Amino acid sequence: MCCDPPTTALLPPQVGAMLEEYLTLHAERPREWGGEFDEVGRGQAFARWLGPHLVFSAGDWPSTVRAALPDPLPTGLIVATLTPMGVRLRTGPWPYALPGGQFEVGVLVDSRLAEPATVDIDGTEVQVAAGGVELATRAGQGPWRLSVGTASTSAGEHVPAARLWLRAGAPSRWSVVDDRGVAWFPDGALRKWDADGTPMFHGDDLELDVPAVPLTVTCGRGMEFETALATIIPDPGATVPVALDPRRLHDPAARGWYGGDLHVHMNYSGDLVVAPQHAAEMQLGEGLHLMHLVAGNIGSTRVYDREAFEATVGTDLPWSTDRRVARFGVEYRNDLLGHVHGLGLTGVPTHYSTGHAASDHPDDWPANANACAELRELGATVSYTHPVFSPLSDGTPAEVFGFPRSVEARELVADAALGLVDSVDLLGPNDAEGTTLLYHHLLSTGLRLAATAGTDVWLSFSSGPLISNPPGWARVYADLRGAPLSVAAFQEAIRAGRTLATTGPWLDLTVDGRGPGDVIAADPATAVPVSVACTGLGVESLQLVGPDGVLAESDGSAIETGVDAAASTWLAAVARGPAHPSVPGAAVFAHTSPVHIEVHGRPVRRAASARWLLDWLDRFETLVREHGRFAGDAQRDDVLDVITRARPYYESQLG
Repeated sequence: MCCDPPTTALLPPQVGAMLEEYLTLHAERPREWGGEFDEVGRGQAFARWLGPHLVFSAGDWPSTVRAALPDPLPTGLIVATLTPMGVRLRTGPWPYALPGGQFEVGVLVDSRLAEPATVDIDGTEVQVAAGGVELATRAGQGPWRLSVGTASTSAGEHVPAARLWLRAGAPSRWSVVDDRGVAWFPDGALRKWDADGTPMFHGDDLELDVPAVPLTVTCGRGMEFETALATIIPDPGATVPVALDPRRLHDPAARGWYGGDLHVHMNYSGDLVVAPQHAAEMQLGEGLHLMHLVAGNIGSTRVYDREAFEATVGTDLPWSTDRRVARFGVEYRNDLLGHVHGLGLTGVPTHYSTGHAASDHPDDWPANANACAELRELGATVSYTHPVFSPLSDGTPAEVFGFPRSVEARELVADAALGLVDSVDLLGPNDAEGTTLLYHHLLSTGLRLAATAGTDVWLSFSSGPLISNPPGWARVYADLRGAPLSVAAFQEAIRAGRTLATTGPWLDLTVDGRGPGDVIAADPATAVPVSVACTGLGVESLQLVGPDGVLAESDGSAIETGVDAAASTWLAAVARGPAHPSVPGAAVFAHTSPVHIEVHGRPVRRAASARWLLDWLDRFETLVREHGRFAGDAQRDDVLDVITRARPYYESQLG
């Protein structure tokens, strides 16, 4: 759909062998082929009918499923309630059945029996626990009589077929939905739904069979474009051209800013197996300039996409051009200490993870500091990803330490003080407000860390909250200062702090004529002029912020002010808004990296932030002592030594 010949054919043979292995596993475990996410695989099957929020649901599963059942039921779902009096069926609208085409229905078996039961569904026995729920999917051609135990019902409604011809003039993200809410896809396309349950596929000049009924077609192209929409009723047997041209909202590349997603998993278990060509289609369809595909483990020794990374390390992937670049890299994972990714690796690291009990490195050792240093030595820029998952509503770091292995960035505060970190992912599956609070405290102690974004999407999952969103739903824009697009130029911009992290809005921050990452020598007696301009959808609040809080605010698109720099400071712009239909994230959010203002050549120092970060280190030390998994005291002390070496940086700012 985008690349000829297929990109897999242009990659080393190890990549094809890796995909063959994944396809074999998928044939054995189609719901979740990696064998590490049993509950997620279960939720994935139910999410098809009841929404992506079920993918990570925990607790009382039968109660969770029953609470998620809407009234009326969604199209294609049959609820078979088992009672002592027999089987009672409740159905939603039937899917349309095209001549010669297949369609699927889901049978949700809801047992109200005190004992386990076995129910026959169209000749296949399905076992359900006492009081439990199970889901079976059945496919057929044309309407048929579907039997569930002693009950039966007709399934499907025959309608004539039509064909759509989709064109947008460039690769795009498409969605085709009929008037009963059922998604339609071209042959060979990955069947995926985003966090809002919207179906999607990528490409241009595509054809697909559809029912001759009212259809809604949408076309988007990432955050730089508005979503275009058309409603049509095709005539039976007709091929209907649908040409949509999403309106461009802003064009950062025209000014030398290029957008990237630093944290994308191509294959990460799941119910799909994703080839490089699929990843290429998504990158092109989202208009994403840089896509960083990371190899990483989950909880065992298997490192997903490791073979692809090691076979291509240090080289761009075949679909890269002067307008887009893709590269394999690494997410280094320790669920107690935090996760980091390395962009631009020129070699293979010693370890991919530590601290997973089922892996060959079960101990929380060596410290993440060692991994960060090695990634740096191999040429990478290093970022802590999804740092904080809560809003830190009480203003302290306490919420970060509520669960021992929450994958939050506990070691970030120490590693940043030791000079081992280049950036912090403000956007991804994390809480943007809690992460921003941490980021501001780090900046307020003189640490020059870039604001970046890594979505942590899992392309091999068809549905789920955020994980099945398209790559680049949040992205970091880097000012390459006129350099051609490349991984090296992107890295240099991150190291220099010339970045913007955003889910959609575009922010221009100018401080005395300078932009993010720049350092300005200021006279404390002079007001520094500041300008902030915002372009994008859904913004309700625009702020100029610094180490002492909000300095100026507007509910419009611009701020013009002056800042008295009595002491060294930093200034950044932040835009916020609620969820928006054209922004495939939880909320509208954008944050620039700061402009640094130095008075008398002194770095930024705020004692309150130093105390806050020392509190973080105290809590981190307690976490390591109480919950760290070590082979002996020497390993534990080695990790604690990282904290000890970091403390003086913050303690020196308390006076």
